[in-house]
Amino acid sequence: MKSAKEFAAWLHQRFEEAKEGVYLTREDIATLSGRQRFNLEFISDIHFELTLQGMGFVTDTHRERFYLFHLPTAHWQDQGDRYHDSPNIHQMSPAKRNSH
Repeated sequence: MKSAKEFAAWLHQRFEEAKEGVYLTREDIATLSGRQRFNLEFISDIHFELTLQGMGFVTDTHRERFYLFHLPTAHWQDQGDRYHDSPNIHQMSPAKRNSH
């Protein structure tokens, strides 16, 4: 049985070059990790380890598919604002800090 850290390292090594990312099923994870059962803490730990390597690992609502992907490096504002002139979009101001 692989730990989350070991499994994350294996995923990173195996799929680092998959620029579009990949998904795994619940059965895939059970087989590849050697675990009969796993919980969201295991998935969260895998995600944590992968973020250190520039990747992420999340699941869908039904916890049937698990998505491995490269984390974006561009900030959303760097992409340009195609809705810049739209009257329905409001400028976001920084949140006010509490002085408490």
